[in-house]
Amino acid sequence: MSITNQKLSSKITEKIWSSDIERKIIGEWKANNVYDNVETNQSKDKYFVIDTPPPYPSGRPWHIGAAAHYSQIDMISRVARLKGFKVIFPIGVDRNGIPVEIHTEKKYKIRMRNTERKEFLKLCKLTLDDTESEFIEILQSLGLSADFKQKYQTDSPGFRAFTQSTFIEMWNKGLVYLGNRPNNYCIDCGTTIADAEIIYDDIETKLVYIKFFLENNNEFIVIATTRPELLFACQAVIVNPDDERYKEMQGKTLRIPIFNRELKIRSHHSANKDFGSGAVMICSYGDLNDFQLFR
Repeated sequence: MSITNQKLSSKITEKIWSSDIERKIIGEWKANNVYDNVETNQSKDKYFVIDTPPPYPSGRPWHIGAAAHYSQIDMISRVARLKGFKVIFPIGVDRNGIPVEIHTEKKYKIRMRNTERKEFLKLCKLTLDDTESEFIEILQSLGLSADFKQKYQTDSPGFRAFTQSTFIEMWNKGLVYLGNRPNNYCIDCGTTIADAEIIYDDIETKLVYIKFFLENNNEFIVIATTRPELLFACQAVIVNPDDERYKEMQGKTLRIPIFNRELKIRSHHSANKDFGSGAVMICSYGDLNDFQLFR
């Protein structure tokens, strides 16, 4: 048989995966109510409640780490159902936070601090409504067995009323207190931000060596610091308990140079024997380690 007249091509025209096939499958899921979260063997007395922080629509698309995380949560819910539990697995959407505000500012080319509060909240809602619809579609396409009919939003009037009433109840029980501590402040956003949102850069700087004299004015200990301007705020000097150089000095009294205030030499494992002089001044306002030790 001759094949000389046949046209041969190395190009593959068929695909194993097709978005059309995926849409068909998702359509069948919806038609068969796979999101209804109802099982015939679920107990009326045994509840298994999955109370996760609501997912945050931080961008488009939802990143793979979050998808993997919620797939793991879904596995747990499915196992609980197989064990006969009535599973409560609601899906919420976290619609608060600085990323939402920044995204809204960029989208509408405005500044939050120069926009009337109600108007800015309205624009945030419009931005989130647009993002959320796509966000929920992604969650459903993963095949999560969550209860999408009981979806909640953290900026809804009902949810805000619930969180505010919870705060008032805690206040009335004396569980809320006002504390003073250093916070991270963003001069661009005009608000405090969480430690988890801070990105640190390593930059070169100089170590300043300062002599702290003991009570007898004959002995001294050398402190190496990158923040000499915090000298007045110094409340203690720490040395590593295993540092042989300072074994005899622990517990003795020092005087702060210039200000002549007295403080104690204390031992603490956070002092690095191999950095600087091994002796560290702890200030009432410095880095996080300073603050924790001062407290």
